[in-house]
Amino acid sequence: MGTLRLLAAMAWRNLWSHKGKNILVGILMLFGTFLVVLGTSVLDSIDQAMTRSITQSVAGHLQVYSKNARDPLALYGSGYMGADDLGVMPDFARVKAVVSAVPGVRAVIPMGMDAFEIYTATELDYAIERLRKALEAGEQARVDDVARRIRAMATLLREELERRKLLLSNHAEIDRQLAIIDRVRGDAFWAELPAAPLAGVEYLDTQLAPLVDENEGYFLQVLGTDVQRFAQSFGQFELVSGQMIPEGERGVLLNQKYYDDYLRNMVARGFDARRRDIEEKGKRFADDPLMRAKVERMVRQYRRVTFQLEPAQAEELAAKLRAFLPGAQGSIDELVQQFLRLDDQNFAARYEFFFDEIAPRIRLYLFNVGETLTVRAFTRSGMIKSANVKVWGTFRFKGLEKSELAGGHNLMDMMTFRDLYGLMTADKRAELAGIQAEVGLKDVGRDSAEAELFGGGAAVEQQREQAQGFDEFAGVALGGRERAQANGHFDPALLDQGMAINAAIILDDIARLEEARGAVQAALDQAGLDVQVVDWETASGIIGQVVVLVRVVLYIAIGIIFLVALVIINNTMVMATMERVMEIGTMRAIGAQASLVRWLLLLETLMLGLLSGALGAALGYWLVSSLGTSGIPAPADELIFLFAGPRLFPAAGLGNVLAGFAAIVVVSLLAILYPATIATRIQPVVAMSPRE
Repeated sequence: MGTLRLLAAMAWRNLWSHKGKNILVGILMLFGTFLVVLGTSVLDSIDQAMTRSITQSVAGHLQVYSKNARDPLALYGSGYMGADDLGVMPDFARVKAVVSAVPGVRAVIPMGMDAFEIYTATELDYAIERLRKALEAGEQARVDDVARRIRAMATLLREELERRKLLLSNHAEIDRQLAIIDRVRGDAFWAELPAAPLAGVEYLDTQLAPLVDENEGYFLQVLGTDVQRFAQSFGQFELVSGQMIPEGERGVLLNQKYYDDYLRNMVARGFDARRRDIEEKGKRFADDPLMRAKVERMVRQYRRVTFQLEPAQAEELAAKLRAFLPGAQGSIDELVQQFLRLDDQNFAARYEFFFDEIAPRIRLYLFNVGETLTVRAFTRSGMIKSANVKVWGTFRFKGLEKSELAGGHNLMDMMTFRDLYGLMTADKRAELAGIQAEVGLKDVGRDSAEAELFGGGAAVEQQREQAQGFDEFAGVALGGRERAQANGHFDPALLDQGMAINAAIILDDIARLEEARGAVQAALDQAGLDVQVVDWETASGIIGQVVVLVRVVLYIAIGIIFLVALVIINNTMVMATMERVMEIGTMRAIGAQASLVRWLLLLETLMLGLLSGALGAALGYWLVSSLGTSGIPAPADELIFLFAGPRLFPAAGLGNVLAGFAAIVVVSLLAILYPATIATRIQPVVAMSPRE
């Protein structure tokens, strides 16, 4: 103990007697400790945030899917084009029973992912509907106003077809369409309308309306599931508008971000996008040519507003626009175009005016909550299957409202998803066989095909009469029990009976994730089910690898910095040791052993490391705590998902501080080993040698 006290006193004195060298080395040690505390704290916080984002939104803690899948499960995309082939679990009820029996499993939720198409009415469809109602009410002024709009739409459609005609060599079909448009644009059509209103509206509905393809279809990324159980199991789920799909009812809940970004009126979307550019990205119209170009595009979209206005609404809005835009004159079309010319000075006022005065007068979304939309899918049976699905409401994942990744999934009841997915189950094959027998269908050979198809006209006609009223979708795409439930209601017990593509597993304790994964896989294997289990990080696909990549990059960066610090500290210590040759030689001459010199240098370095490490750890902890209060803003939309929100709020724990201390102590002691070895080789005679 006496020797230790002596070494400590000497080491402390030497720290202050060689301040220049120690300050340089101490700064390196301080920076290294600071970097470790800051880096590991931020990385751990990102890891925890992404865990919340994924496990509390879609993935759960574990995912199960078929072992026969050709592609790995990737809930947020695999990073490759095309649809992944995940196979199916044909009997989800059995999978659920096996998994639910594993201790620690709280819930098992059936899932299936696919991309469908949705179709909505166009502006022309709405105009034709308004015309029909005006004719039924006998309101001639309203009829004239809607007719004017329909003719204007027909003119725009004609211009589009003329441009398309320049690119095609075969003009026959376009000429046919132009003839339809020209008839609607002509005075004769509208003069005949009062005498035959039904025929006129039918012509518009069946001939003109199909030519408009501006709202032809939107892709709808769907997550089929037990929606009630999903909402109860995933903590970040939050209903925004409408209502939850009632138990036993078919329908869809749209993600609010998808609803706003793709199904909203284009002018309204333009205003919101420009607001994000200004408030979140700090852009200005005067400095950004792209923003000005997008404003010009908004001006060209003025008909998205004016075509929706009833005559009284148009007059009322025109008066408000003239008051809002001093000196502005012209028709409602001209006034709206002037209004949409945005700049840095007028944007805030016009944004507020649009949503206060214009938005309430137009249809802000392609369809509203409570309405029914048509969903079309190419089934796995090779058919095109359609379903009319009610939109019950919209939802979001709390904290991830602005995330593109979290905004990509829309929820659909599992029964409708199975219908649209179109897997040919045993029940469906039996149903199809019954229909084939009922209508007299049979397989024919190649040699007799012509006689079977074209001979015996009476027999063929009889078969055709028997087949009248045959619904190909009801017969092929639905099983008997499912078809009975196809009108919107079903027995909730059927949700677990049938196929699922994958399923989310919610655990009681995520800390036991690996243990639970092994137990679930063992139970499935023992039950003879060809189902595999993956954790949430693997199931999230390329997104789940981001944190791994960030962790590797950070550790490599820290490793390089410490390697550089090791070299610098080592060189500094060697130089310092050479400067202390007389001092060390004198110590050896008066009886100090080589081990005492070695321990003295090690103790000096350890003291310096602890002092610098404490300051570096304190600085790192202070910075992390400050960032934990203010937050680190996500520089890109993709990082919102990793940060579990628009800002990351990091926190430093005891482990991060200890990691910083341990790293700097190890590096410091490694750096002093070689200089300490040199010091022990200094002979006492050196102390008596004259100084050069």
